[in-house]
Amino acid sequence: MSEENIQFSLPVDDVKWAIAVSQNSVEKWSERKGYYNNRLNSHLKGKLGELAVEKYLLGKKFKLDSHFRFSERENLCDIVIKVRKYTKIYRLEIKTWSSNYWQKLGRCIAVDQYPILKKKADFIIWCVVNSTVVDELLKKPQSVLVSLVGWSKINEIPNAPIKDTGTGEMRKVKNYQLAEEDIHPILVFTDESLIA
Repeated sequence: MSEENIQFSLPVDDVKWAIAVSQNSVEKWSERKGYYNNRLNSHLKGKLGELAVEKYLLGKKFKLDSHFRFSERENLCDIVIKVRKYTKIYRLEIKTWSSNYWQKLGRCIAVDQYPILKKKADFIIWCVVNSTVVDELLKKPQSVLVSLVGWSKINEIPNAPIKDTGTGEMRKVKNYQLAEEDIHPILVFTDESLIA
């Protein structure tokens, strides 16, 4: 991971909310097929990343619609940045990995998922959470650090090579996988000149 990533601390109350919402998601998706495995750990990582990006952007005084907070909005992007009273918007999809999978499996978008993402998002924000900490959170909720690693424009995704990713007993998924050096530093994304 780059030296330019940003670590954002989430308080215990946010972690408890993320766990509860993730448990609901696992139940909801138990009868439906998704692009990846339906696991509590995966849903929790996703929610932690979304919360960290939301808090970071709010700290930068951006106006947001946080769709990820509402289960009925799951067909929309995770977060919308509103500029000049909605005269311009930036639609964000947040993708979060465990630190132990970032090098081999990180920065992936399922080939079958890409057409849907292209319709609902302009940017992807990439996040990483310590894998050991995520497992511990389910046993004992506590404050957690989430790294905001970088971002990509949605139209950059198909430029990445397609790989069948997955290790060990994991189901192999056909993914676009960006190289770490191909993602943009998060500090550049939050530059006023890009968003304004």
